[in-house]
Amino acid sequence: LTWEESVRQAAAVNPDLRVARDNLRAAEMDVRGAGSGFLPKLTGSATKTDTNDATTTTTSTPDYSTALTASQNLFAGFRDQASVAQARANRAVAEANLRTARARLSFDLKSAFAALRTADDALTLSADILRRREQNLRLVELRYESGRENKGSLYLSQATLSQARFESLQAEHAQRVAQAQFARVLGRDNPQTMRLAGEVPISTPPAQVDFAQAVQDTPDQQRALAQVEAAKAGVDIASSTFWPSLDLSGTASRSGDDWQLDERRNSVSLSLTVPIFSGGKDYYGVRSAGAKESAAEATREGLIRQLRAQLEQAYAGYAQAVAKLGVDEDFLKAASARAEIARSKYSNGLMSFEDWDIIENDLINRQKAVLQSRRDRVTAEAAWEQALGNGAIP
Repeated sequence: LTWEESVRQAAAVNPDLRVARDNLRAAEMDVRGAGSGFLPKLTGSATKTDTNDATTTTTSTPDYSTALTASQNLFAGFRDQASVAQARANRAVAEANLRTARARLSFDLKSAFAALRTADDALTLSADILRRREQNLRLVELRYESGRENKGSLYLSQATLSQARFESLQAEHAQRVAQAQFARVLGRDNPQTMRLAGEVPISTPPAQVDFAQAVQDTPDQQRALAQVEAAKAGVDIASSTFWPSLDLSGTASRSGDDWQLDERRNSVSLSLTVPIFSGGKDYYGVRSAGAKESAAEATREGLIRQLRAQLEQAYAGYAQAVAKLGVDEDFLKAASARAEIARSKYSNGLMSFEDWDIIENDLINRQKAVLQSRRDRVTAEAAWEQALGNGAIP
């Protein structure tokens, strides 16, 4: 799997992303439904009525009627406008949730891809280390047999070889775990069948960041702002109950003794409904909506400060991870050169086993550190993108 193929598969099957997309579609339908208050309503009916008179033995003739009624609300206390505004705010919340789901999936996918790539490289490195430890042991055995090395050096070389074999076993298990984690993100059932090709794309950290603007662009901030707008619209909806309602309706009907419907009747009505007293429900409803608006605004204010701290931390981790990888690669370059020189010196009897062993161990540790730093660098960049609400998922 290449990185591009992994992105396509994860975006297609991830359940959280599918839920967020469905919720956004539902919110869009709610916006359209909220606008129905501005449109007229049309209803039709057909009725047959049989009436029996209990005082006589005769049965009356059935009555037949049909009616078509059109009604239009002319004023509802600004409830319809507020309902549309609230639906649009809820749609903005759903859009922010979708951005969050994409950013979270991007972080999970990059982390899992980097972890599996690191596990693959660690398995290869463990094989190289094992081979190097075997060569070192043979070299120490030759010097021990010739009387130029002591038994302690021989035993230590044997112990380091055993450790290399154990670390090779660890690397195999770590690879299987990383494959399972990567398969989980992709939604696949056979993790051991997957092999990676290529690397996760990386970029250089920006030299400067406008954190104030970055906070405003995050999906968390946009969600909180939309929730405030929804709460404001809730206050308007609750307040609309104090306003009168004006409705216009017209009915065209036909009736008769059979379905010929010879009699026609048309009517038009204009009704004004004025609320007087509802037992305090409307008053307390407005108070409740106002409290929810205040709570949403307070939540948003606290979230802004929290997001600023999170962005600062994520950027610092990103920049430091990039710098640390460069440092570790420089140390590895130096350790590789020192190890070649030290091997030659030890073979020629120009260096003690203790000094040579220190340099060998330093090389192995530097190789492991570079692998870990490469993984941390990818993960740190993914965490920075997630904090911004961005990522690789379309």
